[in-house]
Amino acid sequence: MRHARDVLGEVLRQLPAWAHVDLERRVRTLDARYVERTLPDPFAAHRQWRSDLWWRRRLAGGREAG
Repeated sequence: MRHARDVLGEVLRQLPAWAHVDLERRVRTLDARYVERTLPDPFAAHRQWRSDLWWRRRLAGGREAG
């Protein structure tokens, strides 16, 4: 999930405005579901990967909450 969300973020940054709007709406829906199924990671700031990305600060209980 996390790698896929990284890729989606990059795609969103590169899309033209007309395509960006539609994909961003769909991604927001999926993001909301991911937040519902995961918990905040209290140690996210101390991890090696980019903790500034909100989806990297979530815990999926040993799975990637797909």
